[in-house]
Amino acid sequence: MSADVEMPVMLGLRTRSLHAALAVLLVAYVVIRATAFGEPRGLDRWVLEAVAVIGFAAALRLVVAGNEDPMPPRDAWAVAATAAGAVTAAWWAIPDSAGIWVQPGTAVVVFSVIAGLLALRGRAVFAWLTCTGVLVIAVLWALQRGGTVTAGGQITLRMVMALLPATLMAVLVRPMIALTGALEARRAATVRTAAVTAATAAERAERLHTFGAEVRPYLMRVVDGDEFDAVAVEQARLLENDLRDAVRGGVWRTPQTRATVASARRRGIVVRLLDDSPEPVSVDDARVLQDGLRSVLDAVTCGVVTARILPPGRDSFAVLTVVTADGTDRAVCERGRGVLRWSGIDC
Repeated sequence: MSADVEMPVMLGLRTRSLHAALAVLLVAYVVIRATAFGEPRGLDRWVLEAVAVIGFAAALRLVVAGNEDPMPPRDAWAVAATAAGAVTAAWWAIPDSAGIWVQPGTAVVVFSVIAGLLALRGRAVFAWLTCTGVLVIAVLWALQRGGTVTAGGQITLRMVMALLPATLMAVLVRPMIALTGALEARRAATVRTAAVTAATAAERAERLHTFGAEVRPYLMRVVDGDEFDAVAVEQARLLENDLRDAVRGGVWRTPQTRATVASARRRGIVVRLLDDSPEPVSVDDARVLQDGLRSVLDAVTCGVVTARILPPGRDSFAVLTVVTADGTDRAVCERGRGVLRWSGIDC
């Protein structure tokens, strides 16, 4: 499956309509079981009815929960055991005078739905094993009521009728859905690759444009044999450093930051911008980083300022180091409660 859409979502197990249908099924079961028998029942039978309702509700809730595919074995066993226990409690809650043909059917219907959903979650074997166990329980219940083995088997016949199409759907549809997810993941990867290629081409074109607009005039003056005065030399030095920043500066580079860095370099401050982050930085994080850099550059009058965004795995997100004749100061940018903050230098 793709990283964005899980198999339970594609199967429709997260839809409100399914959850509403399961709730209606459970309510209908409770109404039928509460009104189906004319003979009064003792407290022990009502306790068994309550256990059955709680068991069915828990099994229905668990079988549609979780994103793992197929459903983890532990959860599958929990669903199977809870559903089987609920069926057992429901059957033994039936008054002794009731027949063995119609009254047990409501519990079988709810159990069949649970088993079918279990098969859709990729655990058809668990569903069929549980059905086999319920079949044995039905036979024992029928014999205890004075019926026959055949009667017990006929009670659970509708389980097979409901579970068989669910199993066939799981066998046929699940591979198709998985293939759809794989194709979607491949399409997303292709889109990302195309976006990266386009971004690389755009960056390359921008650098070529910068080279043509800013570097080429200096090269032409060299070819023509012109002499460079102090102002031209200073501009060439700033341009060289700016081109270096374009390669390593990354997030540090914005029009405002570039102007502040150029101003600091004109004052004789050495500025180094390094971005070692492998992932894009959010707009809010970038604003915090750039504000800190501009604040430090506006404050210093000499020395070397190194701004670096650290690679993953470090204690801090970024550091600003100011080295002067008087010593070294350091500002550390760390993430606290999801927000980047500078500390160490008044930024």
